[in-house]
Amino acid sequence: MVDERLWTAVAKTTGAAGNSTALVGSSEQVADSLLGYVRLGVGTLLIRGCSPLADARDYGTLVRPVRERAGAVTVGA
Repeated sequence: MVDERLWTAVAKTTGAAGNSTALVGSSEQVADSLLGYVRLGVGTLLIRGCSPLADARDYGTLVRPVRERAGAVTVGA
């Protein structure tokens, strides 16, 4: 899958140490990328950011719609 939301600049800078890539864009764009991984059969998504509390709040508003939309996704389709 070619993911136009995948940002790898941190990986390049750090030599890909640790979790060093990110999905960037609007909530809807990031949700679409996450659903693309679900369609490929990915069963676990690690979602974290640089500011844990603020990012947890932001992702909380993103994960719920993704989960709701993923219910309509057939894995492997």
